Amino acid sequence: MADEEDQFEIQKGDLDGLMAKHTHVRRWVEDFEAQHGSRPYFYGPLDRGAKEIEPRNLIYSLKPPLFAHIYKPPDDDEQGAGTTLWFGIEPVLNEEEEVIRQEIVDRLLRDAPSAPSFTSDSEFEGILEGMIERMTTTSTSLIQTESVLGPAMGFLGFGESAIEVTEEQLVRLKYIIIRDLVKSGPLEALLSDEMLEDIHSVGLRYVNMDHKVFGMVTSNIRFRDREVLTRYLRSMSERIGRPVSDSKPIIDGALLDGSRINIIFSDDVSMLGPSFTIRKFAEETISVIQLIQWGTMSAQQAAYIWLGLENGMSLLVSGETASGKTTTLNAILPFIDHNVKIYSAEDTPEVKVRHRLWQRLVTRDSKNEDSRVEMFDLLKAALRSRPRYIIIGEIRGVEGATAFQAMQTGHPVIATFHASSIVKMIQRFTGDPINVPARFFDNLNFAIFQEVVEAPGGGIARRITGIDEVIGYNKFADGILTRGMFEWDPVSDKHYFRGMFQSHLMENKMAPMMGFSNKRDIYDEMERRTEAIQRMADRDLTHYDDVFDLLDVYYQQGWEQFSSAIDTWVGVNH
Repeated sequence: MADEEDQFEIQKGDLDGLMAKHTHVRRWVEDFEAQHGSRPYFYGPLDRGAKEIEPRNLIYSLKPPLFAHIYKPPDDDEQGAGTTLWFGIEPVLNEEEEVIRQEIVDRLLRDAPSAPSFTSDSEFEGILEGMIERMTTTSTSLIQTESVLGPAMGFLGFGESAIEVTEEQLVRLKYIIIRDLVKSGPLEALLSDEMLEDIHSVGLRYVNMDHKVFGMVTSNIRFRDREVLTRYLRSMSERIGRPVSDSKPIIDGALLDGSRINIIFSDDVSMLGPSFTIRKFAEETISVIQLIQWGTMSAQQAAYIWLGLENGMSLLVSGETASGKTTTLNAILPFIDHNVKIYSAEDTPEVKVRHRLWQRLVTRDSKNEDSRVEMFDLLKAALRSRPRYIIIGEIRGVEGATAFQAMQTGHPVIATFHASSIVKMIQRFTGDPINVPARFFDNLNFAIFQEVVEAPGGGIARRITGIDEVIGYNKFADGILTRGMFEWDPVSDKHYFRGMFQSHLMENKMAPMMGFSNKRDIYDEMERRTEAIQRMADRDLTHYDDVFDLLDVYYQQGWEQFSSAIDTWVGVNH
């Protein structure tokens, strides 16, 4: 923590101060200047304003001691013209230190059986740091087992001398060893950058990424040896519990930070060599208030969704790949009554629920058919447990029919789905392989549609482009009736409510459930909630925990206490 605080004490623009603090940054900058004849600008923590800096040559902060360097070569540079380059800056070892590293790792593996047990990665890191410190010395003296650990610990053999290193070498060695044994190895810098969204690696080529500010960028990271790449992918797949092999060359899973990974392992499937794609997730769950501030949705849309979820409506968050569906799904879950039971069923664990009664179910792959647990099995188990809500991480195939069966039995369902419009969504559900009968569609109440669009200031952004209600099946027209409630205007970048006094869902389902004698009073209720949500946004109460806890006040103590709490709440970020 101290290192992190020290790092951010270095002022924006103070590259000399940064280089004095971090030796590996100094070496990087000196080598870069010698090669390119230009000096980068230190930006500090990155924001979207960095896009305006010209020339594009800046270093920004990641997790200590990691930094990233963004550089766009000038047009007269034939090798890199037109390409934005991303360089990960981290401690590196020279050949002598690499030999020392291998010696320390060999000793760690030898002494692992007698090391203390651990229950988390942070505990494991602490144990490794302690072991490394005991195996090394920054003086010329030899350390005997008894003088350091006592005879019972056995980290050093009797008479075995500690490895002599300098203080700077020890820092680098600990970082590299822990990076490779506990963290993400050579991809650690990439996975530490919250500005990267998708990471793509094919064979031995340089890794490419989608950057939130600079678009597609190419990194200085690549695997130089096919055997190293193969070993790394095997190790990564085993760590996430989904081993990859030539007989099972394609796997999907989730990394420890929640990021989704897809590995294509075999050369006869991926012709250019083993490949992987990582879709990064933010470490902190994004809140609905944050989405409002970003313009993804409006406060009025959030109020509409709140009414729907509080009253047990089923909904789908739909859109194309990387449109932010799961982020939006997680952001709106706090709107569900905090006193009810929720079940989630997923292939890869991405749904995040803070409700007190949450049962999380995940599929299990196996060569043995009897041991395999598929989405259909999870949904059957969830139905037997009578939850208030069933959340499906993603509907891809035949489990979609089971989801509609769950809706028919009175269990509201929330899920994500791949379709860019209400028409395409209905076509996919009613066609192969899902085959939901059209007459069942009145069990789905509404759908949210989200897209990736060009941000007003450049770069990319996510927008809810529409919310459509499903009225039901019309046997005379032999079709499914729907009605658009919200639409997004790309010119003004604003969301407009088109459903005033026209919402079938609000007037005929929500209003009776909420006890309104005049069904159109529901629109006043939506406006009241819109105003409350906007006050939360105006007060910058964007942290997910703040949003959940404030809504908890509503569900436990009622509207008056909730409304008062908004104005007095001391947020996590304040």
